[in-house]
Formats: sequence, C-alpha cells, structure tokens
Amino acid sequence: MVEVYKEKEQFKAKIIWFNDDPSKPMEEWRDKHNPDPALRNRKILGLEILRNLHYDSDSHTWEGGRIYDAQHGKEWDAAGFIDKDGTLKVKGYWHIKIIGRTMIFKRV
Repeated sequence: MVEVYKEKEQFKAKIIWFNDDPSKPMEEWRDKHNPDPALRNRKILGLEILRNLHYDSDSHTWEGGRIYDAQHGKEWDAAGFIDKDGTLKVKGYWHIKIIGRTMIFKRV
C-alpha cells in the first residue's frame, strides 16, 4: 500500500504497508538490494518509491517521474494516469514508454 501526495509542484508516493512475509514485521525490512551500500540499511516502510511526477493538464497524465523498485534495487522512468474507474496506473519504463511495466493502485 502506498500513500500518494503532492509536495510543491510534484507528486510522490511512499510505502505505508506491505505483507511480503508475515513472519517478519514490516519495520524490520531493509532496502538490501539498493545499488548504493550506504542506503541498504534504510527501512522499506516509509520509503519514497515515486518522485518528480508533474501533472500535464493537456494529456491528463503525470509525467517525468522516477519510480524505485526496492525488490530489485532499480530505479526507472515513470508516468501515470487515473482511468475512468478511479484506478491509478503507474508505468515504470526505461527510456521508451511502450516498453515497461504498469502497476495498478486502487484507492482505499
């Protein structure tokens, strides 16, 4: 579960809940796959995973962002939109939008 919020003129998201392994409390999970050794001890809970998205009123999309995949320690370009049923779809991609993976977030 992520919390999406606006800070100044950009939209961001941070992890507020997950359940990868119920035998280990969320507070104990660390960013162990980060390519920067200095960041490998930071907590996954509360981690900012989406940043720099700016709203484009012409296309009704958010563009120019970056999304971080803590499971693999990789960061990708990102864009997003809200479809007609209110679902947020964020696409992580490498340089070309048509090649990437879309994540779906439902409002709770």
